[in-house]
Amino acid sequence: MTNPKIAFIGGGNMAEGIVRGMIGDDRFNARQVHVYDINPQRVEYLQKEYGIIGEVSMQNAVKNADIVIFAVRPQEAHTVGVQLKDFMPKNCIFVSICASVSIATLEQMLGRSSKIVRIMPNTLTQAHYGYSSLCRNANTTAEEAKTVIEIMEAIGRVMEIPEDMFDAFTAYSCAGPAYLLYIMRSMIDAGVHAGFSRQQARSITIENMIGTAIKLNQTDMHPYEILDTMTSPGGVGIEAIYTMEQEGIGGSIMRSFQEAARRVKELS
Repeated sequence: MTNPKIAFIGGGNMAEGIVRGMIGDDRFNARQVHVYDINPQRVEYLQKEYGIIGEVSMQNAVKNADIVIFAVRPQEAHTVGVQLKDFMPKNCIFVSICASVSIATLEQMLGRSSKIVRIMPNTLTQAHYGYSSLCRNANTTAEEAKTVIEIMEAIGRVMEIPEDMFDAFTAYSCAGPAYLLYIMRSMIDAGVHAGFSRQQARSITIENMIGTAIKLNQTDMHPYEILDTMTSPGGVGIEAIYTMEQEGIGGSIMRSFQEAARRVKELS
């Protein structure tokens, strides 16, 4: 799809994160992007900040659009989606980033013949890391979804998964940085307790986290294999691992993911 018109319905934080990534990507330019939001001041801000085209109505935003990115709050999805139905161009690809709103629900709102892609964006858009998940309905071909994938690659990586895995993805991937931040906070506190300044402990923790992730990615080794190289007999590393095993930290982390997934299902 060459120079597609991309219309955002909703200009909140997640929409802004995607727009920011797109504007910084050579595959897109600001004049391809049209944004409508119920708050005119929000549209004015996005237009001034990123050079996109601000729209005064949903109808103007989606007119002749190739891709419509639906970025409203889940509780507003049905009301706004029904209003959009009459304006949607034929063969337009409808991309929803509304959490907990299924493809079946979107098809009911827009019509069974609609081309729909559902996205769960990553939460590290500013860092351009993390995975977004994607699934598409039967009306949307893999070729048609390519441009949507390119849009999401502007803020990280994309993983195509079955829709019934979206709740697990939300708990595991989207909430994942929160778990890591919790662990990092504890490591920083441990450094302060050991006598380092908070800034020193923070710097050490960040470098260790980044370096370990890079090593794991570069070597394609299982974490246990790397741990084996870092735990000498009777040494410091194995003593720390032994203590964590006694405290059941591994099991606690797994249970945390399970509880997060349970909560996602409740919200759905």
